[in-house]
Amino acid sequence: MESYNQEQNEAITFKGKHLLLLAGAGTGKTKTIVGRAAYLIENGVHAEKIQILTFTKRSASEIVERVKAGIPGRNAQALNGSTFHSWCNQLITNFPNLFGAANYTVIDSDDQLSLMKMACGNEKTGYGKMRIQPQKIIDLFSFARNTRNNLTETIRLQMFNGRIDAETNEEIEEIRPELELLIREYQKLKIEQKYLDYDDLLLVVGNRLNKDEEARRILSKAYDHILVDEMQDTNPLQWFLLAPFENICSLFCVGDDAQSIYAFRGADFKNVHSFSERVKDSEIKKLDKNYRSTQEILDISNWLLEKSPIIYNKKLNAHRGPGKKPLILNVANQYEEASYIAEKILKDFQEGGKSFSDFLILSRSQYYTKPLQAVFLQKKIPYETYGGRKFLEAAHIKDVLSILRVINNPNDQIAWMRYLTFIHGIGAVRASKYLNEILSLESSQISGDVLKSIIPGMEGEKIKTYYDAVANNKHNVKKAVAELYREMELDLALKYPKDWQEKRKGDFPVLEMLAEHYSSLGEFITEGILDNSSGLGGTPTLEGSRIKTTEHKDHVIISTVHSAKGLEADVCFVLNVSPKTYPSSYSLGSSEEIEEERRVLYVALTRAKNELIITRTTASLNAFHSNGDGLEDEMNSAYFLEDLPEELVTQESPPSGFNKPSDAERPNTIDLDFGFDFR
Repeated sequence: MESYNQEQNEAITFKGKHLLLLAGAGTGKTKTIVGRAAYLIENGVHAEKIQILTFTKRSASEIVERVKAGIPGRNAQALNGSTFHSWCNQLITNFPNLFGAANYTVIDSDDQLSLMKMACGNEKTGYGKMRIQPQKIIDLFSFARNTRNNLTETIRLQMFNGRIDAETNEEIEEIRPELELLIREYQKLKIEQKYLDYDDLLLVVGNRLNKDEEARRILSKAYDHILVDEMQDTNPLQWFLLAPFENICSLFCVGDDAQSIYAFRGADFKNVHSFSERVKDSEIKKLDKNYRSTQEILDISNWLLEKSPIIYNKKLNAHRGPGKKPLILNVANQYEEASYIAEKILKDFQEGGKSFSDFLILSRSQYYTKPLQAVFLQKKIPYETYGGRKFLEAAHIKDVLSILRVINNPNDQIAWMRYLTFIHGIGAVRASKYLNEILSLESSQISGDVLKSIIPGMEGEKIKTYYDAVANNKHNVKKAVAELYREMELDLALKYPKDWQEKRKGDFPVLEMLAEHYSSLGEFITEGILDNSSGLGGTPTLEGSRIKTTEHKDHVIISTVHSAKGLEADVCFVLNVSPKTYPSSYSLGSSEEIEEERRVLYVALTRAKNELIITRTTASLNAFHSNGDGLEDEMNSAYFLEDLPEELVTQESPPSGFNKPSDAERPNTIDLDFGFDFR
C-alpha cells in the first residue's frame, strides 16, 4: 500500500464536486493522481467512468499501470488514460453519429502543409498577392483555434508582436481577407477529402459539447470523474473542451501555475490561476512538501518565484532536508563549459560510483548543446537527446502507411499521391491523371483489380499487389503491415539505398509490433499520428528514423527545458543562465513573456535532486553590468540572477587549464629585427 502525507490524503479522499490541486515541483502529484483514481474505484466508481487526461501518452500509461498494479482483481482494468487529442479521437470513434466524423482520417503536419499548398495554388484564392508562406498560414490558423482568438487578433499577435497603431491596423485589414479566403479553402479541402487535423479533434468535440444538450446528456452517462494532469499547460481550446464537464461530472485538476511554460503554443496559466472563479462549486488544495530536491536547491527556486510581480503564494519545503548549495559556474565560452561538464561526469562516473543516467543537462535549445555533444562523442560519454524527427514521420514509414490510409479513407488524396508516385515510373502528372479516375468511382467500387485496369503495365501490377496485401488483411492490422512490407521491401531498399540496411530496414519489425495493439486500420493510423504529434510535453526520440526500445541503457540525457517536464536527476546542469538568455532577449519589453521565462527557469532548477550546477558566460555578465547596450528601461535590462543572495549559491570558474591565455600586462614595441647583417 502507498503511504501519503496529510495534504496528499486530503486531496485523494476529497468529497466535494470539483477540486484544483496546486502541486509544486516534486511534491508527488502523479502519486496523488494515482491515489485518487484508486480511491474512487475502491469506493464503488466504475473504472470505465473515470477518464485520466495528460499531455503525453507515456505519462497517461504510467498513471493507469500504477493504479492497476495497486488494485487486485479486474476492477481497474477498464481505466482509461490518454492525451487530450487521443481522448477526443476515441470519443469521435465511439460516438460516430453524435460527432459526425466517422471515417475521417487524421493528418499530420506534413499533410497539413500539402493541403494548405493546394489551397494556396487554387486559382480562386488571392495567394499570389501575399508574401506569407503556407506553413505560416497553418501556424496562424492553429494559434487562432488554440487561443480562441479571432483572426484579426491572431495576426496582430503573431505577425506584429501585438502592436496597436493605425499603420498596423491598416496592414492587418489588407492581409486578413486574403488569409480568411485561404483558410476557408483549406477547410473546404479537408471536408471534401475527409481529413481532420490535430486541432480539429478538440474543436469537433468541444463544439458539440458546448452547443448540444444531447451530447452533454450522452457523455454524462459515460463519465463520473475526469482527472487532469498538468492543468497549467492547457490552452483556451482545451478549456473550451473541459468547461461543459463542470455540469456533466466531477473535475479533479492538478497543476502548478509556476510551471506554465507553453504560452508560445497557446497555453494559458490563468486556467489554473483563475480556476475557482471559472468553476463553481470548486475548491483548491495545495501540495508544497517536496520529495525530490534538497532544501538548498528549493531555496534558490523559491527565491526566483518570490522576485516575480505575480503572486504565486508558493514556497516549497524539502522533505529530505539540507544538502549541497547550488553551484554557479562562470565560463568564458561554450567549449570551456562543455569540457568542465564532461570532466565532472567522467570523474563522478569513475570515482564517485554514479551512472551516466544520474546526469541531466538542460538547455534553451538543442542547437546550443552541439559543442557539448561533440565533446561527449570525443570522450565517449553516452547520451540521448530529447527531440528529433518522430518515428512515424520518417519517409519510408509514410510510404507504407499511405497504402493503409487509402484503404481506410478512399478520399485521402495526399495518401493516394504518395502511394502512386512511390511506384518507379509514375510521376506527379501521371499520378494526378490516375487519381482523377480513381476519385470518380464510388468507394465500394475500388479494388486491386480496378486499380490495375486504370494503371497499365507493371506499375498497375505493383499497385494491385500492394493494395491487396492490405485489403485482404484489413481486419488484422499486424498481418496487413507484415504482408505489405514483404511486398514493398525491395522497392523500399531501392528508393533508400544509402541508409537502408543501417537505419531504415530495422524500423519495420517495430512498425509490426506497434500495429499489433490496434483492431482497425483507422485506429492504428490516427493513434500513431497523435503519438507523433508535436503536442505538449516531450517524448524521447532519436534523430533520424530510429526508435528507442524500452530496454534500459545508461546514458546522460540532454534535453531542452521545454521537454523537461517529468524529468529529474541526481545531478542537473542548467546551461547558459546568462543575461539575454534568462530572460530571452526576444521576451524583453513584454512583462507577460518575461514572467513565462521566469517559469521556464523555475522548471529547470527544480529538476535537480542533490546537485544543481548553473552555468553562465562571463562576457555576457560583464556586458550586462557595464550596460554596454545602452538600455535604460528596467524591463529591458532584466536578468533573473541579478541580486541573487550570495548565501544561496557558491561560485566557481573552471580550472585555469580551461582558460584562454591572457595577454602581457604592458604593450611592447614591435620587433622587426631582420636576424642577419647587411654588411
